[in-house]
This record gives sequence, C-alpha cells and structure tokens, in this order.
Amino acid sequence: SGWSPYVSYAESFTPQSPRDGQVFTPLRGGQWGAGVKYEPAGRGLAFNAAVYDLREKNQIAQPIPDLYTQIGETKTRGVELEAKGSITPNLDITAHYNYTDLDPQLEGLPRHQAAVWAKYRFAIAGTPGFSAGAGVRYMGAFRDVSFGGYGPRIPSVALLDLVFAYETAKWRYALNINNATDKEYFSTCLSRGDCWWGTRRNIVASATYRF
Repeated sequence: SGWSPYVSYAESFTPQSPRDGQVFTPLRGGQWGAGVKYEPAGRGLAFNAAVYDLREKNQIAQPIPDLYTQIGETKTRGVELEAKGSITPNLDITAHYNYTDLDPQLEGLPRHQAAVWAKYRFAIAGTPGFSAGAGVRYMGAFRDVSFGGYGPRIPSVALLDLVFAYETAKWRYALNINNATDKEYFSTCLSRGDCWWGTRRNIVASATYRF
C-alpha cells in the first residue's frame, strides 16, 4: 500500500576527553523513535513523519569559563517531517521541518527549524546535464535559559543557498553558494553570554570524477 510504519531503539556510550586535567564520566544515551513512511504508487515521491525521545547522562557543561561540570539526565523530544521526490521529470524537491523540545539543562538549539530545496535539470544548445538549484534554511528564534540564567535572544534567520552544475557520465562540475545574500547572523549564544557569528557567504567550485 506504500505505507511503512517503524519503531527503533538505540543506546550509546561515548568516552569524554579530559579538559584542563579534569576527568569525566562517559556520556551514555538512549533513544527511541517511531514513525511512518509513505511512497505513493507510480510517483517518485517519499514522505516521512517521526517522533523521538532522547535521554542522556553525564553531558559536560561549562557554566562559566574554566569551570566544567557534568549534568544529570537530560530529556529531549522532537518531531521530524520530510518530503522529497520529483514533481516533474526535471524538477526535484526536498523539504523538512523539525520541532525540538530541548531539555532546560541544554542550550544552543531553537524549537523550530525548516528547509526547502529545489533543483531543476535542463539542456543548453541541445546539451543535457545542466542543473540549477536554490534552497532556503530557516532557524527559529530562541533564548537560552539553562542553569538558571537568561542568555541573549537569538533572532530567527532564513538563509539562501544556490547551486549551478554540469554533469556527464564521469564528471560533475559545480558551483555552490551558501548564504548567497551574505546575511550577518548569530548561529548560537550560551546562557552565560557567549555568542558566535554564523558563516558568511561561502562560494565553492568543485570538479568530481566518478570511477
């Protein structure tokens, strides 16, 4: 029928490196998730919806510079929605939305994130293999309030990415432009007041050979 429900469970164990001579207990985690995938018959489309519950112990925190502590169990829950596929023989679309209910002890992540990307394939002077794409990444506003503090508010931001490419059976030439409008923004701030700038306009030319 095209429907595929699923349930998953995983556990993790991660050693943590010493910092300033202080030794830390390994990070342990457990996550369960449930979702459903749908692929309509005769269409190059796929849809996915999922929920998850992630719990971890012994995360390292740094409430003030040069002071490290480990926190107890954290609980983060979320919803993920995704749609991707071909709308027409030449047009591909990918879109996703994430909602994250972050544990109050953690910081640096907004509740809402989303992105949409489209790529169109075409020919020039009868030569196929050309494509152009554009996408928008969105990060919602958030304020870090962990450890009883009230950090700076990070405003929402939407970033434009572009790609132009030419592809043959063996070669792919591409020009990727991330943050095409060169928007200035903060990627995150900590409750103690530290903030980091997001990446400015970034242009990458590449040539890839497949063998």
